[in-house]
Amino acid sequence: MDAENVEVRKNYIVLNIANKTSKQLYDESIKFINKNYKNPDEVIKGKTEGEYLKFVTYAPHFINVKNGLAKVPFNVEYTTELSFKDGRVKYEIIDLRIFNDSNYTLNITGGGISFFIFNKKGELKKEETKIDIENYFNKNISILSDFLKGENSENW
Repeated sequence: MDAENVEVRKNYIVLNIANKTSKQLYDESIKFINKNYKNPDEVIKGKTEGEYLKFVTYAPHFINVKNGLAKVPFNVEYTTELSFKDGRVKYEIIDLRIFNDSNYTLNITGGGISFFIFNKKGELKKEETKIDIENYFNKNISILSDFLKGENSENW
C-alpha cells in the first residue's frame, strides 16, 4: 500500500479513496463483507448507512508464537469499526483478542508465564510475533483499500 493513500493517526488509520462519496464507500464496504465472510449478517454488529459500520472477524490459526522450541498457533477475534466521509474511510480496531485453543491469551504487555509481546518495562520480547501481527493487519487493510478503490478485478 502506498503511503500517500494512508494516514496513521493515533490508534486508527485513514484510507484516502479519491472520487467516492461516503455513501459509495459504505456500500462498497458492505459488498466487501458480503463477499468475504461466510455469514455477513452475523458479523455486522452495527451500521448507519453512509456513516458507520462495525463488524467482527474471527481468524483461526492467525499466527504462530514461539514458545521455547515449539510454535503455538493462536487465533484472533477482533472488531473493526469503519467511519465514512467523502473520499476517506477511518479504519479502527476497537477490540482485539488473541488466544490459543487452550484459552491462553497473547497480551501486548505482561510478564510471568503468560504470552506477551512486550514486557512490563516496554521492552520488545517477541519481535517475530509483533511483525506477524503487523503484516496480517497491513495485508487486510490493503485488501480492503484495493476493494474500495475498485482494484479488485476478477478475471473469470
